[in-house]
Amino acid sequence: MIIYSNNEFRTDTESIFTIDNRAFQYGDGIFETMICKNNAIQYFSDHVTRLQKAMACMDLTHPICENADRLRDIIHDLIQKNHYESNVRIKILVHRNWGGLYAPDSNEGILTILVKEHIQPTKMSKKYVVFSDDVRNHYHKASMFKLLSSGRYVLAGLEMKHRNADDIIITDIDGNVSESLQANIFWIKNNTIYTPSVETGCIEGIMRKQIQNYCNINNIEFKPGFYNITALEKSDIVFAGNIAGLTPFEQIEKVKFNIENELFDRLKKNL
Repeated sequence: MIIYSNNEFRTDTESIFTIDNRAFQYGDGIFETMICKNNAIQYFSDHVTRLQKAMACMDLTHPICENADRLRDIIHDLIQKNHYESNVRIKILVHRNWGGLYAPDSNEGILTILVKEHIQPTKMSKKYVVFSDDVRNHYHKASMFKLLSSGRYVLAGLEMKHRNADDIIITDIDGNVSESLQANIFWIKNNTIYTPSVETGCIEGIMRKQIQNYCNINNIEFKPGFYNITALEKSDIVFAGNIAGLTPFEQIEKVKFNIENELFDRLKKNL
């Protein structure tokens, strides 16, 4: 596989980092994941905006990340070099150059881009979903971005596997619903779409933004906020949403849900 790192195209067998790498030692960096379909990167400008905001939040700089056209060209070159065609998953990582301990010596970022074939999920729904007992989210200035230091998601993923679940819902420290393992969470009640506020500590997802835009255009109520788990039990449908798509939940703990809903079907068709 060909990757792009530190201003060069390289094979994935080459050594690109040394032991003092800050991503390795401190998880000091951010990442962004995109999907390319039919040679078009979906929601590219929104991804670049979030990437730039995350870098500004973490005091990271890189000239290519400031130039959306240049970044797009490199991604497409990388896809071609790997001989991918239709569906491709792109991961952009920016970590800090070496130096310092917790307090870094530099704001200079190192850009790495990975691509691989994107395989569409075959499951149309999540059959069994649980609430996490081990992990809680909390809000801070960088909590809405994708950070390399993602230990809480690893812990939640391990808990999900141990409990034989298809997904896991993380709440915040006050017991409010925050997000699922790899996606924002939404639910519909009386043709209103609800989702947790980013102040619960959830990721400010790109698909979340598309759903909000769709609601604004079509005069559908979209209500971010603080909701406890009983709000889900009273809903018409509950679903996860990220750039891979929208997936309804069949059962959360002991409560079963419908997986068909007219408004949900419209979202799936148009996003």
